[in-house]
Amino acid sequence: MFLVRKEDFKKHKGEYLNSVVRKRGITIKALTASAGFDRTTYYHHIADPHLPYKVIAKYGEVLNFDFSGEYPEIRLPQHSESHEITTFEEMEKDRNYWRSRFLELAEKVADNYKREKP
Repeated sequence: MFLVRKEDFKKHKGEYLNSVVRKRGITIKALTASAGFDRTTYYHHIADPHLPYKVIAKYGEVLNFDFSGEYPEIRLPQHSESHEITTFEEMEKDRNYWRSRFLELAEKVADNYKREKP
């Protein structure tokens, strides 16, 4: 039996996924059903050294495992608390904010366009 170093997992994402699944003790059938994949797809995933991060993250959600410790670039976007607009004044304020943002960006684009055109 050979030893696999931690650095080797960065090279082969599928093998790292498989090792985490084996440690968790979940069946492949239950894992793939919860993640929305087919069982045969799982075997293709663990054979892929360049497995996409979104696939790894999907398995991580089912396994309740944070892969971002090994792959910092996988960090999932934090859900920000969005404020629900409930009054007319809040709606106007929100509209005015986005209107001014749009106009600022439109002016920047127009300025850049004028500079590029002789």
